[in-house]
Amino acid sequence: MLSILCISFILTTDGRICARVLGNFFCDLDGTILPHGQKTVDRAFFDLVHRARDTGYCFCISSGRYHQSLLSFFKDVEDDLIFSTSNGCRILYKGTDLIAPHRLEYSMVQAVLADFARWDVIPLLSTLDGFYVHADHHDHPRVAALLEQDYTRLYEDPSEIPDTTLQMTALCRGNRDELLVEAKERYAPDHHVVASGVQLFDICSTSKGESLRKIRSLLNVREKDSWAFGDDENDLSMLRSAGRGYLMKNAASHLHNQGFEIVDDLIQVIETIITTHRFQL
Repeated sequence: MLSILCISFILTTDGRICARVLGNFFCDLDGTILPHGQKTVDRAFFDLVHRARDTGYCFCISSGRYHQSLLSFFKDVEDDLIFSTSNGCRILYKGTDLIAPHRLEYSMVQAVLADFARWDVIPLLSTLDGFYVHADHHDHPRVAALLEQDYTRLYEDPSEIPDTTLQMTALCRGNRDELLVEAKERYAPDHHVVASGVQLFDICSTSKGESLRKIRSLLNVREKDSWAFGDDENDLSMLRSAGRGYLMKNAASHLHNQGFEIVDDLIQVIETIITTHRFQL
């Protein structure tokens, strides 16, 4: 798989050959590439992906989203991107897993579901075989939107969920921050427990940071030649693992003191990096 991946990335769109991958950009989607409230990715970002590829750089889209949800935003450039989905639980390139997906043990899934019921949150489960939501919550506005997607499944009993769970997400009812503290006390550090959106937190067995390091190793890219961009707690491990991490200006204020450079214009920053970066052996 490594040789196939490298060959694909060094062959540029106009047929020229780059000697090697010069660097990696790792970008979160929601709140980073996709401003909050915006429904589609700007065409300018797709153009940037092509320019980066043609000059020897590659992009990874790193998100807490389920893989089918994430890929739907990038149909025009899907074959030019690596996707790290469900906070790194599944890493895909051209529809193929680059490494074995990170799955949760069945006993862990049952324990978390019991806690979710006790906390009165809506469970959202990302599996290899679909995105699962309990039928009792089908009329919740956010669940109703998910049910419009053909990959979303309703379940009534946990036995209906396949034993391929990658990530469990809690959709909270206004009390996310206090429940997140309790979830971390119960499940961290053995599992990655992070805030990931409005009234959402995720529980999984890996992180965006671990995903970044694995992808960088696959492409034989050095730490100093990698850059990461994000805006939420689930992005912090990725920002720390990159040669340089950038936090979006719209991130929650309590994240601004983490030591990352604060940026507003994602595309401009990446264009500047591509223009000024000097690769040295």
